[in-house]
Amino acid sequence: MAASIVTGNSLLALDVGAANTRAALFDVIEGEYRFVACGAAPSTVDAPIRDVSEGARSAIQALQDILKRTMLDVSRSLILPSQPDGSGVDALVVTVSAGPAVKTLVVGLLRDVSLDSARRLTESTYARIVDSMSLGDQRKPEQQIDSILRLRPDMVVIAGGTDGGASRSVQKLLDPIGLASYLLPEEKRPAVLFAGNEKLIEEVRALVGTLASTLHFSSNIRPSLDIEDIPPAESELAQMFVKIRKKQLRGLDILDHWAGGHTLPTAYATGRMVRFLSNVYGSPKGLLSVDLGASSAVIAAGFKSKSVLKAFPQFGQGEGLPGLLQHTTLENILRWSALDLPPGAVLEYLHQKALYPATIPATKEDFAVAQLAAKEALYLAMQLARRDFPKDSAFIKPTLTPLFDPI
Repeated sequence: MAASIVTGNSLLALDVGAANTRAALFDVIEGEYRFVACGAAPSTVDAPIRDVSEGARSAIQALQDILKRTMLDVSRSLILPSQPDGSGVDALVVTVSAGPAVKTLVVGLLRDVSLDSARRLTESTYARIVDSMSLGDQRKPEQQIDSILRLRPDMVVIAGGTDGGASRSVQKLLDPIGLASYLLPEEKRPAVLFAGNEKLIEEVRALVGTLASTLHFSSNIRPSLDIEDIPPAESELAQMFVKIRKKQLRGLDILDHWAGGHTLPTAYATGRMVRFLSNVYGSPKGLLSVDLGASSAVIAAGFKSKSVLKAFPQFGQGEGLPGLLQHTTLENILRWSALDLPPGAVLEYLHQKALYPATIPATKEDFAVAQLAAKEALYLAMQLARRDFPKDSAFIKPTLTPLFDPI
């Protein structure tokens, strides 16, 4: 038997989605981690339960029934670590995509430079940009404050200022944020991520530190005008996202405690995996991952010189499915169909699916409509994501998607 190159043994992975929660077990077999089995159960994000840990317990119970192996104790808590009798697991990791899109205010000095970088960073997680601020903003400070008070963003992403550059302009943008946060109830204050000029960290801490629900810092995503470095900030954004979700989703703190803090957004975990595989493969082509979930469409691509991670809550296949028509038309959805389907049938399916996201198609027509919606969402997501693909990627034609290797 080959010697094991890993220090752990059994690993349980929980994925808390908007419609379903899955529990997958990995274990060391002949010195290598292998997928063993997977259990699933409906997620319990919404009424009547509103506790994501119950859906996780049900998914683990389904896995127990498959493996005939005990993982939950009499109090329905996960047994950690594994016991001599074979019960329990050695480690747990949790990923989460459930919950509404996080309302986000993006702030940057220049609209076409740092503000664009802040937008790209925000698009790497399950967020919806509700407003933006830059030096080119024509609104008066009191109008900006009114906008923040009306929209009540869950988080603020701030970029701007090259390393060692001017600081007064960034401070000017921080004043409305600090004042608006002061006027908001303490429990409604946004989390703040500063990913700008590192020389300003102490000043940012003084201006908004006591007024934010949590304050996070990362390395500058725009250290110079011609350099963009987003991946390090994605890690800090992922941690901030999980803290926000723990306030929004009852029971997630229990799962995070079981996992020892190893909870990540599903999109970020996917992006890390694709980045790792693209480095391992070392192919001149890229690697692509597509996740069409109930809450969001996630595109993760890894190239030799760059990785791209995009989450599009507006293209989710669950509760927000009727919103797809804000970005396309029924005619565009029907162009993918080989069947003669009336537009009314498509519209009815979109609204029914929004009411019952966990349902599966019962007829050939329903299945065809589900595929139409998925294809159109995938098309729209790829059109947006490919804007950030490296220009030197391997293309057959510039108007087509780059070449990707199968994983």
